[in-house]
Amino acid sequence: MKPFALALSMATLSVVGHAQSTSHTPTWTDGIACIVYSHCTNCHNPGGIGPFSLLTYNDAFQNRQSIGASVAAFSMPPFPPAEQPKKFAHANTLTAHERAELVDWVNNFAPLGDANAIPPIPSFSSGPGLSQPDVQRRVPNYMVNTTQDLYRVFVLPLNNLTDKFIQSIEVVPNNRSIVHHALIFQDTSALPLQLDANDPGPGYTAFGGTGSSSSTLITGYVPGQGVFEFPSGFGSKVLTNSNLLVQIHYPGYVFNQMDSTEIRIKYANGTVRNVTTSPVLNHVQNLVNGPLVIPANQVKTFKAVRTVPMNLTLTAVMPHMHLLGKSFKAGFVHNGDSTQLVHIPEWDFHWQGFYTYKSPIFLPQGSSVWAEVTYDNTTTNWNNPHSPPQTVTAGEGTGDEMLLLYMNLSAYLPGDTLLNFDPNPHWEHDSASCANYQVGSTEWNTTVAELHWSPSEQRLFSDERGAFVLSDALGRAVSDGIWTEPSIYVPGLNPGVYLVRWSHRTARFVVTY
Repeated sequence: MKPFALALSMATLSVVGHAQSTSHTPTWTDGIACIVYSHCTNCHNPGGIGPFSLLTYNDAFQNRQSIGASVAAFSMPPFPPAEQPKKFAHANTLTAHERAELVDWVNNFAPLGDANAIPPIPSFSSGPGLSQPDVQRRVPNYMVNTTQDLYRVFVLPLNNLTDKFIQSIEVVPNNRSIVHHALIFQDTSALPLQLDANDPGPGYTAFGGTGSSSSTLITGYVPGQGVFEFPSGFGSKVLTNSNLLVQIHYPGYVFNQMDSTEIRIKYANGTVRNVTTSPVLNHVQNLVNGPLVIPANQVKTFKAVRTVPMNLTLTAVMPHMHLLGKSFKAGFVHNGDSTQLVHIPEWDFHWQGFYTYKSPIFLPQGSSVWAEVTYDNTTTNWNNPHSPPQTVTAGEGTGDEMLLLYMNLSAYLPGDTLLNFDPNPHWEHDSASCANYQVGSTEWNTTVAELHWSPSEQRLFSDERGAFVLSDALGRAVSDGIWTEPSIYVPGLNPGVYLVRWSHRTARFVVTY
């Protein structure tokens, strides 16, 4: 869990964006508990991965500044992809109304409200998210002592007497602080067992892959990821008598640290359609302007392109970079029309994962899948692993970089795009605390526009045209009018984050001096 930005001042709570000032003063008992219990406490409970609990009013009051700053900065709840036409299923995002309620509550000193109407506290399990798996396999206790990035593969027999389809899978690190990431493969050959037997201690070391050409990827784990569920009617096929291969990346300079990561699997009932998971776009095969080399003190953008070989159905994507990542955008082009697949405008290495679409996307044969990825190898990147910055190349180590776009793909069938994996218009709310409170559930149906703020000229530059409203974090209008030129002059803005809203597009920008 990435810590909240505790240092943000009250002035910078106005980060944003889609917040619009509410017409009443929200209280814990009238709305805030509903929002917190619905969107926050699945992580922020005594057994969760959040750095503090938010189960009670006192918890929330003590951490109100962190709540306000993180909500205003759009960093909590953590859902990195920007809003787009191809919507993602089960997206834990706040509506404009919810965000405004939280910010107003903090700015009004976080009132309790009616002490006789405190909603019941939800209960949470302190264990893994997949509570009743069909299969549980645990990596043997492994003591990590390494000065270099270590890729250790552990062989865990599934003992499945027939072919199975995985419906849900969860990777539960025993020591989250040292598990950089993990890849989960299946393999029916004897080679991984031989490699394991020939290497002292549990597992064996293999950089890049598993050392076996017959291994096929099931899914991956990155920090912040929970249970991954394949959409209803789809699953990842595991063959009879498969071995589960768990490749865990432990970073360098870790000493006397024990890990025993667990894999939990729920099988689908009956036969479902097979989903293959692969890095369709990658820095090895698909770069247009490669190789992947990011010079010191530079911000550099790379593009990858690949032609779709047959009609395919896309159900989920997972972008992957390391610590120099700045933004990741991907889409596909067919007959001259471009469709955005995912856009992460502010990359956060600590929050990555697979994003499943509400409805599958048809990738026609002959269309082109593309990715445009930007890296920041300067001192302004707080996550830069090198100080001072140094030239970074492709590699699997924490100090290296990668460009990968994993896709979950199936053979296309007519009607696939009519499937709906998540009919809910908004993240499901806690029923008890929200019983008497109606939270707006309409998300902005806008896409993100390109915008540039020039502090020296005090001008905003954009290719957008038409009526616009410029507002601060609480939705208070700062300027409005008709945007007809390449830029507009906006003098006297205080430091903070602002939102420009046109009829169908929005953009945020930060003012610093």
